[in-house]
Amino acid sequence: MAAEPGRRRAAVIGHPVAHSRSPAMHTAAYRALGLDWHYIAIDVEPGDLGAFAAGLDPGGFAGVNVTIPHKQAVLELCDEVSDEARRAGSVNTVLVRDGRLRGETTDGFGLLWALGGLEPADALVLGAGGAARAAVTALADAGWQVAVSARRPEAAAALGVAVEPWPPRRAARLVVNATPLGQQPPGPGPGQPGPGPIPAELITPEVVVCDLAYRGDGTPTPLVEAAAARGARAVDGLDVLVGQGIAAFELLTGVPAPVDVMRAAAWGRTPPDR
Repeated sequence: MAAEPGRRRAAVIGHPVAHSRSPAMHTAAYRALGLDWHYIAIDVEPGDLGAFAAGLDPGGFAGVNVTIPHKQAVLELCDEVSDEARRAGSVNTVLVRDGRLRGETTDGFGLLWALGGLEPADALVLGAGGAARAAVTALADAGWQVAVSARRPEAAAALGVAVEPWPPRRAARLVVNATPLGQQPPGPGPGQPGPGPIPAELITPEVVVCDLAYRGDGTPTPLVEAAAARGARAVDGLDVLVGQGIAAFELLTGVPAPVDVMRAAAWGRTPPDR
């Protein structure tokens, strides 16, 4: 369903959010299609989320994309939620329609899009927040045998799949990092095994590594670097961002997304081959 006439404002909200490539990606798409839309990044602290959501309709927004740490909390602020978002317990796109807020999730679509038709096998998802919930739901729906490893075992258990220890002691055919580890320059800390969320020695050439974290300057995260160095296929979080952005763009505007334009804008340069 396209946005209501006159609603041409959109944004990505998070805390922090300055690193996000979403404004560049969506703005490039608007320009390519000649759409008079505007998209910005808005830093919303957790305590301000309710007031911000209440202001979306009077503020003339068509909708917003949602990133860390709001994907679970915003679900309860929506008047209605898609089935996939409800099952995932996570919302990454809020649409404003007839004065009501509708929660959607395009994160799962983005992950599967970035993986490019990888044959389902076993998958290990690292983390138990909103991004992890969406990844688990999408992978399970696609036929993957999913396990979760997270710092909070109780949060991992709530996802309804097998729970592995943290830090991880094994890899799988697919490893998905759904934590923010690696988004910023890494440093030592309890529970952080080396430069990323999984010890590099667990990564073999048979493993496919997908890091949902990405860096706004386009440089690879430590996990992506480690995977490439060990001969494994590495899927950068920028391509997951593009995949979810394609679906979110079409939900917001009702117009087919210019995929190549969005991918080039997200990467900030000619993107690598998929």
